[in-house]
Amino acid sequence: LDILKKNQAEKKIIFTQFLKSMDYVTTLLERNGISFTTFCGNMTVREKDEAIRRFKADIPVLVSTESGGEGRNLQFCNTIINFDLPWNPMRIEQRIGRLHRIGQTRDVFIFNLSVRGTLEDYIIEILDSKINMFEMVIGEIEPILGHLEEETDFDDLIMDIWMKSADQEGMRDHFEKLGEELAAAKKRYIETRNLDQEIFGEDYEI
Repeated sequence: LDILKKNQAEKKIIFTQFLKSMDYVTTLLERNGISFTTFCGNMTVREKDEAIRRFKADIPVLVSTESGGEGRNLQFCNTIINFDLPWNPMRIEQRIGRLHRIGQTRDVFIFNLSVRGTLEDYIIEILDSKINMFEMVIGEIEPILGHLEEETDFDDLIMDIWMKSADQEGMRDHFEKLGEELAAAKKRYIETRNLDQEIFGEDYEI
């Protein structure tokens, strides 16, 4: 709520993964007198268009599920609040990419909400401290994950950590190891990118 009340003239998107989370957030906003509109996959095209129109015109907050804003121009907004955090960083990047794209003239601010000691808390920590994900160029996450030695979906890696961690200390150790693997994968990606740029020129893009 503090984030929403600061600089109320700025548009803000709250992303949730689940409709129950959306219900919780919207109830909280109603109780605190904060105007908002919602966007989710089960709305009609007309309802979605109207939600985006109202958000752009005079509503300060959009509460959206994962499907929110796909293919739409949301560059008039520059603040993202991740209420529910996906385990896969590519999905986090997709959320950011809906605001942080060509034509965005302002800095994009990202707030990730999590409870200390949870899986989501550890995910945020390693993505931020090991690969600086929230300062990277959109589109770099996929090739970094592609340079991980284990050919396993990131979601499955997280689930595996959860399954084999007997306690918080064990979970912390497993995430520290995963963080080091991510850092090594980023290093390999940068080396590959730099080599390709040397061969193909500065305009080369992965």
